[in-house]
Amino acid sequence: RPHGIGVEPSTLVGKKLSRVHRSRTHPCITLHCADGSAFQLLVVGYDPHHRGVPKVLESDSPVLNPRGAAQSAHADLGLTITHAASITLSDKAFQALPGPTSGANAGGLEGLAKVGKQREDRWTQRHAAFALKFEQEQGWHCVWATMAEYDQGGPERCVFRNYADVYLDSLHPPTPTSAPADRTSH
Repeated sequence: RPHGIGVEPSTLVGKKLSRVHRSRTHPCITLHCADGSAFQLLVVGYDPHHRGVPKVLESDSPVLNPRGAAQSAHADLGLTITHAASITLSDKAFQALPGPTSGANAGGLEGLAKVGKQREDRWTQRHAAFALKFEQEQGWHCVWATMAEYDQGGPERCVFRNYADVYLDSLHPPTPTSAPADRTSH
């Protein structure tokens, strides 16, 4: 678990995934299970009141794909989870940096681009992602988080891209079916 928050992904093993829902306003995917439990895939450090750099959950999975998850919001997927894990991915992050203001050696850096050009600072970013396997399907289904900012002055061009950690948290515990509800009569 990244930063020790959330619940252990292995909590999902043996559960039957019935629905997947993606929030339209926040980087959040909700996994609904047949036993009534629900879990959310969330971005570490995301605060809905102070959003900062825009964050998006991405996936390589037709089941968990955030862009397609709205379609499965009311479908009964009926997929049994056999494996669930927090994994570490390594991806290339970058930030566009402004070039020098003239052809002269700006700031003592040799070989920078000329007027109007930009250069990029690139680095390898390790980040936590979430992965699942289902009894009924082959391969892993993975979800990760990206952070990106775009140039506002012209054609939409990404000027910053990085990755954030994803974690699993319990939305609400399953309701026990065998325990009677506490009722008080007046």
